Amino acid sequence: MKNRKAKILLARRNGPGVWQWVRLSNRRMGLMKYYGMMDCGFCKKPSAAQNRWKNHLRTKGE
Repeated sequence: MKNRKAKILLARRNGPGVWQWVRLSNRRMGLMKYYGMMDCGFCKKPSAAQNRWKNHLRTKGE
């Protein structure tokens, strides 16, 4: 990862057995265990354009 902020967040330590959602970017989050490794993949929020399209379809009745 080249993102400096993400590296700082990933370097943060937690207590044993603690899981924490770490924000990697504006739309992406990862689940981190106490030893600093990513587990359980990522959670990714849709982009603003995708949200606008979803809202457009919902208001048009499709």
